[in-house]
Amino acid sequence: MNEFEPVFPLKAVAFQLMFLLIAIAIEGNVLRLRLRLGYQTSIQYATTINLMSTVVGWFSFLALERFADVGTRAQIISYVMFDRLITNGLWPGMEWKVLMAGLLALFVALVVKLKGLELVMRMTGKWTMPEKPKDLARNEKRADKYERARTGRNLYQRASNHLITAVLQANAFSFSALLILLVLRSYLIAAERGV
Repeated sequence: MNEFEPVFPLKAVAFQLMFLLIAIAIEGNVLRLRLRLGYQTSIQYATTINLMSTVVGWFSFLALERFADVGTRAQIISYVMFDRLITNGLWPGMEWKVLMAGLLALFVALVVKLKGLELVMRMTGKWTMPEKPKDLARNEKRADKYERARTGRNLYQRASNHLITAVLQANAFSFSALLILLVLRSYLIAAERGV
């Protein structure tokens, strides 16, 4: 074997595929219920936005990983390749780094999924949001005036909030399910190792 032969993290790829399948199933159901899409359409949209989010996430990770310090890089390599973090002097600062990385991933995934869903819906012709009003004070339409008087928001704001809420709920449910799976997995690994 060559000294510089590439190493392929098969376990990390398998878990990424499993997490994608779980997220697609959960988010597809939420999008179907909240946006009144059909089964097939909601699964297709969930698949597309999750693949977009995963690709953006991995490219971002690979671009930012090179700027990490040596200790953080060692922790990342240890976790991806050997399924454990290094438990030495490098560990105390890692909790906050992991927490901040998780929160950042949640919000970046939300933005990517929102824009991805909008792009996919526009491409398929299912985009039903009213156009954003140019100058609401001068030339409000009758329906916009009625909606604004009734709810305090115009039609665009209401439809936009509905879409954002649907994607936020889908993202929150899938991230929560994946977090529960990761915690259970870490407990099983710890029990297996006798820790």
